[in-house]
Amino acid sequence: MSANKIFTAKNEITGIKSRPNVIIAYGEGKREEAMSLSDMLSREEINVIPHEKGDIFENTCLFGDMHMMVVRDGGLSAPEFGLIEELRKMSDIPVLTVSDGCDEIYRTMALAKGADACMNADEFGRFEFKARVVSLLRRYLKNQDRAGGIISADGETLTNGSISIDRRRREVFRSGSLIRMTAIEYGIVEYLMENCGAVCTVDDIYRRVWNETPYSVRKTVVEHIRRIRSKIEPDPHNPSYIKVVFGVGYKMERAV
Repeated sequence: MSANKIFTAKNEITGIKSRPNVIIAYGEGKREEAMSLSDMLSREEINVIPHEKGDIFENTCLFGDMHMMVVRDGGLSAPEFGLIEELRKMSDIPVLTVSDGCDEIYRTMALAKGADACMNADEFGRFEFKARVVSLLRRYLKNQDRAGGIISADGETLTNGSISIDRRRREVFRSGSLIRMTAIEYGIVEYLMENCGAVCTVDDIYRRVWNETPYSVRKTVVEHIRRIRSKIEPDPHNPSYIKVVFGVGYKMERAV
């Protein structure tokens, strides 16, 4: 989602034309506080999905639609603190923690694991919280536009590095040269480009492209990915675009 389609001017805190999606992950005993954080962001026209730690990463393609995660944890020893490191294995969306006992040791550990910012729950300010969320969202979305996966103004062209697709003609190009692909191969490339930088599960790829309920489809998807790599990758044995996320699925790496 393009940053310039999301942020306009609104009461000096946030202006959102197309709502970004923020997931609030929380641990045991933190539900009420997580709901309060959710209410704050919802009033700023941000889509919020509160989710108890549990099976939060089971539907990993969920994060293809997420733009940020807020973690309400109980400190370094809390199980939900590990969510930061788990998320970094599959996504680069910004992470803000709101934590009990947010001292220097906690902040150092959280940042080392991949958090972007930390707030102390004991000294919590709702205006600062909203401003931090909006700031992180704005920076992330602008970086997305610069890094790759750029969508044209009319939405018909997707570009990531030397790879581009023409949705109207259902064609894929590398460095301006047409690459011949089957309808299935094109569908996979389009789906990965739409979710550039996010992890997509094998089942979700199959469900989207084949339009069928997935059942024992891993070998089918793997074989099609192999053929696509042979066509778009400079070195198919060391792919720079379509990366495997072991045990989960694939993602289209943003070009640098």
